[in-house]
Amino acid sequence: MSTKNLDLQRFVWRRDPAFPIKDYRMLRVTYGVAAASYLAVKSLQQTAKYSSHICEKAAAVIHKDFYMDDLVTGASSKEELLCLQRNVSEILKEGGFELRKWASNCAELSENVSNASENISHYLVDSKDVHALGLIWNTEEDYFTFSVNLNQPPTILTKRTFLSDASTLFDPLGLLAPATIRSKMWFQEIWRMSVGWDDVVPDCIAAQWRQHRSELLLISSLKISRWFGSGAGESFTELHIFADASERAYAAVMYARTLHNDGSITVVLISSKTKVAPLKTTTLPRLELCAAHLAAKLARSVLHSWGDLRYPIYAWTDSTITLAWLQAHPNKWITFVANRVADIQEV
Repeated sequence: MSTKNLDLQRFVWRRDPAFPIKDYRMLRVTYGVAAASYLAVKSLQQTAKYSSHICEKAAAVIHKDFYMDDLVTGASSKEELLCLQRNVSEILKEGGFELRKWASNCAELSENVSNASENISHYLVDSKDVHALGLIWNTEEDYFTFSVNLNQPPTILTKRTFLSDASTLFDPLGLLAPATIRSKMWFQEIWRMSVGWDDVVPDCIAAQWRQHRSELLLISSLKISRWFGSGAGESFTELHIFADASERAYAAVMYARTLHNDGSITVVLISSKTKVAPLKTTTLPRLELCAAHLAAKLARSVLHSWGDLRYPIYAWTDSTITLAWLQAHPNKWITFVANRVADIQEV
């Protein structure tokens, strides 16, 4: 933090009422203040910015791949990965930041970290399962799975307890969208019925939710491949985004299709987004357009997170009306259609 900004964290204090009041400045980043999360991340970024180390890729990783105090990144080869890990560690060590709890699907990296730290156990994750952002990463077999921690079902299901129960499943990538969208639709039905927060949910919805809730435990056995096959030899990867809608909800999902040099093809789910249809009744073609708009926003967010990676992208919809809207200039259509068409065309 610059000297100029330190003056913004001045406070007065005295240890005893008999002592004179003294003026102090806060010299450390502290948790508990509103800006703590921003300052924690900014401290790492400033360390990379002013580092004497010249590795631009390591500096870029520090700028883009940290979420709070968790670093999630990778490389296309073991040699590149080992070099990246070493450079990131050296840059942050200049600022007094020592990275710990390393986890990787690369055995060589884990061995190098262990040797460099004199076999201190806390430099490596203790188990093969790593918890990060709602996902569990199995580093040995390199797949994602989910932890489902549901309490005992409430005896009386109110609107408040329904929302609390449905929110326990955290799915930032939308990998569980077919399961989570159902609870969103049921919650919308509860809103339609004007049920109060502490009123009992109608029996028809409560019965469906309890059945669905018991089936959610099966999600813990779901395994999704972390690596979708890109970057290996002469492989060729395409991204395919599908958009679709019904009268109840609309969704977009992205897959990676990778053709390997031996002729085999791998298709892996990357991410998805879902939304319930608005309470105000609208036409199905408009909902299909909303799904296409959601697909465009999904493509934008995924490509932004990947940075320099560029793959051919194919977007699919089965709505011929939506395709006709997208092939014309937005000023030909009414405001609802024009705004979404313009945004999709920009993406």
